[in-house]
Amino acid sequence: MQRIVPLLGLTVGIFIYYCLTTPLLQAAEPQQGTVPPYAIYLPVVTAQPSVAERIGFGLTSPPLNRYPNIESLGARWYLDWQVKLAPERPNQMDYVQMVRVHQKLACGAWFHSDHNLCPYTTPHDYVYKPSQATIEAAAKANPGSLWLIGNEMDRIDWAYCAEWEGAFCKKVAYNGQDEMLPATYAVAYHDLYHIIKAADPEAQLAIGGLIQATPLRLQYLTEVWNAYTQTYSVTMPVDVWNIHNFIIQEKGQSWGAEIPPGISATEGAYVGHPETHINMKIFGEQMRAFRQWMKDHGQQDKSLVVSEYGVLFHNDTMGLPDDPTLIHDFMIATFDYFYQTKDCELGYQADECRLVQKWNWYSLDDTWGNFNPYSRLYDPATLQITAAGERFRAYLAK
Repeated sequence: MQRIVPLLGLTVGIFIYYCLTTPLLQAAEPQQGTVPPYAIYLPVVTAQPSVAERIGFGLTSPPLNRYPNIESLGARWYLDWQVKLAPERPNQMDYVQMVRVHQKLACGAWFHSDHNLCPYTTPHDYVYKPSQATIEAAAKANPGSLWLIGNEMDRIDWAYCAEWEGAFCKKVAYNGQDEMLPATYAVAYHDLYHIIKAADPEAQLAIGGLIQATPLRLQYLTEVWNAYTQTYSVTMPVDVWNIHNFIIQEKGQSWGAEIPPGISATEGAYVGHPETHINMKIFGEQMRAFRQWMKDHGQQDKSLVVSEYGVLFHNDTMGLPDDPTLIHDFMIATFDYFYQTKDCELGYQADECRLVQKWNWYSLDDTWGNFNPYSRLYDPATLQITAAGERFRAYLAK
């Protein structure tokens, strides 16, 4: 999330490397078509990605090279919620491309939370950025990259006060993520998928990350999935699945994750419970819920990336003491969970049945005062590594 609040609101190309050994100790000049009796053959070995290859971070204040010794963190991929022709690649890091999308609004704005003043266009349509030409150029220049289509399409836009006059708001402004109705997103995904694949057939395409795998969000995703099939008479082509894993209340016209566009509910999960924000039990339940959704839709044999998650709430909001180690301990616990949790009933069998193949910590350097300052890996003001960054680096160095 490139963030603003009230809410938050990652990935990366998933590569499995294979190593096939060749016959050893063959005779100097064996007859063609024969196998020397003393030849030794080793079995096929599947080399699983290391922990470092799986872990990434979100860059909110580019350029990346302004941070000293950034490669020392050891992470092997990152994203910055953009499309780039020539992304920085310290330590040969992978860069995940992201096309931003939004429901087209009749007033011409990109964001607007009042759909009485600024309704969706009729018929429904969408806008995206950057341009098609830029997307095609970036795809050709970075073959095989992972592309995320959108970011938190399930988050409706919000209003905020851009200028105060005493206790009164003098100027209201609007911001958001990538609000889209499910059926409109299905069309946008279809169009952008084919634009990118035409430019780079090896590109890996993923949906934009929904905020969390709650029943309301999975309902939204099911409507996207069904709309794609109904519109194009084929199964939605997804190379790599993608989700965020925050734990945030779902309540209409309130702070938090709000209600996804096109969903009629007024409340969902975690209402009035900010203390659940770093609850590891719920964290794991959401990952299993998303993997179950994948299995139910014939997608279990696909990789899963968590392209964004972290700690947004301040300690006091969660009812915790002002102790940064609580946030750092949560970060490390999630790393252990992602790497160690395996379940062949739900997980990706090509990766030893792990539920998640890669994950992206939010964030490297978030500058928004609304979010927990103890979760940043680098301080964007001093450009120095933080205590969280030290724990991150030590974990990857193991």
